[in-house]
Amino acid sequence: MSLTARLVLTVALTALFSVSLTGYLSYRAAGERVPRAFGVMGGPRGQGAGAQAAEERASMAAASRALLGELQRATFQAAGLALLLAVVVGGGVAFGTTRPMARLADVTRRYGDGERGLRAPTAGPSEIADLGRVFNDTANRLQAEEDQRRRFTTDIAHELRTPLTVLKSELEAVQDGLMEADPETVAQLLQQVDLLARLVGDLRLLTLAEAGELTLHRQRIDLAAVVGGGARGFGSRAGEAGVRIAVETQPVSAFADGDRLNQVVNALLDNALHHAPRSSEIRITLTERAPHAVIEVLDEGPGIPPEHLSHVFRRLYRTDDARVRQAGGSGLGLAIVAAIVALHDGTVEAANRPTGGARFTVSLPLAGA
Repeated sequence: MSLTARLVLTVALTALFSVSLTGYLSYRAAGERVPRAFGVMGGPRGQGAGAQAAEERASMAAASRALLGELQRATFQAAGLALLLAVVVGGGVAFGTTRPMARLADVTRRYGDGERGLRAPTAGPSEIADLGRVFNDTANRLQAEEDQRRRFTTDIAHELRTPLTVLKSELEAVQDGLMEADPETVAQLLQQVDLLARLVGDLRLLTLAEAGELTLHRQRIDLAAVVGGGARGFGSRAGEAGVRIAVETQPVSAFADGDRLNQVVNALLDNALHHAPRSSEIRITLTERAPHAVIEVLDEGPGIPPEHLSHVFRRLYRTDDARVRQAGGSGLGLAIVAAIVALHDGTVEAANRPTGGARFTVSLPLAGA
């Protein structure tokens, strides 16, 4: 039996039972009280009163029975009218309740068959409308994830195609005798191979981190040593680019994976170095803001356009595509930063400095926090 039929039957039976019970109780009470009420009416006194009294009692009894009969018929009529009204009203309520559910079921079935653009109606009772909104929110999130996966696949294909195309063209040139396989040519080919290897490695690292499968070897570490070591590692590159790296640290400890946090510092410094102009300064600081340790990397570059601020931690997202690719970046550095920091229960934010340049802020729980 369908839900609509069940609802109509339930309303009709409830109404019929209520009216019948009320009529029965009313008829029973009237059957006891009406004859008594007629029986207490006074009759004439004196001679001949006995016959007249009997006649009046008979008349009153007949009137009592007639009244009870009318009451019984009225009860049956009320029950029939209530049943008809219950069927009409119950049918309307049942139809209004089940129709949105039927539409939602149809949308869900068609969505499962591949019509991803469908959305559920949000009309009807509040509970069903809430269910429709939950379905729509879920469908929108799935659509956004699907769009992101599609873009990611396209971007990966583009990133892999570029070095592969260079490798293929140069190898064909060597094969055709247009180029010599001298050390310079081999070095160029190796550079493209290194780019491919770095891209594949970063993709694997990011995939593991986002899936929560990246193993962290947590221990109490000195964050000042991590920050200072990362800055020293970039000293020669910064010197070649004419950029100065300034380090300001405080004694701060965290319960974390030192190697992974070293990757975070390296990625942030690498990103800053890509955008820092010659004769500028990159400043990396470490401070304690209980219950967090805060690492900040600040550069004096052009900053981040406001429309890009909310996207810089996305995979393969670049605000200056050609420049970063030419410098050998995979476009995954900041995404890896966000994933590793999240595994450490921390946060990372990007912003523009009032005086110019970009500011990246990493917050990590202090040791024992």
